[in-house]
Amino acid sequence: MLPEKYKWLLTIGTLPKLVSAALQYLGVREIPGSQSNPVIIDMAKGLGISDIYKNDDVSWCGLFISHLLRITGKPPLDYKNDKWNILRARQYLNWGEEVKLSEARLGDIVVLERTGGGHVFILLAKTKEGNPIGIGGNQSNSVTIAEFDRYRVLGVRRYYATGIPESAKQYVMQPTGQLSSNEA
Repeated sequence: MLPEKYKWLLTIGTLPKLVSAALQYLGVREIPGSQSNPVIIDMAKGLGISDIYKNDDVSWCGLFISHLLRITGKPPLDYKNDKWNILRARQYLNWGEEVKLSEARLGDIVVLERTGGGHVFILLAKTKEGNPIGIGGNQSNSVTIAEFDRYRVLGVRRYYATGIPESAKQYVMQPTGQLSSNEA
């Protein structure tokens, strides 16, 4: 369920496809231990990587974004014959067109630096300090909305085959009060 402070998303008109699709998965959570959430495993099946992605304990932020690209009809990440690249957040720095963080809008893909790799999510808004707030997979082991330190941003990407929706603007929110530190 969409937290109260993000209900403004429901009032701004047609959302960018990636945002609308991502919101449907809010709350999807990995299962600790030997079990895996079938929703996350089905994302891997739909992408044709179930032979390498067998457990939701493996980082899945990139899997989530690739799944969203697939179900919204956006071009897939070019993984250059290495299926593991679908799971690697930094690979999204090669997708779509580059956008400056200062020009990032609702629906853009943001790639972050993270110890041991990276993290990727869909931008919803920024704080007045410029910290991005976004929805992504594997944020505290689930699909959640979180605020991130702007100094961790490696890049922002965008792709629209047709016009950009009117709602795809820059939105400024109050800080959440806590920067995400768990995207593994």
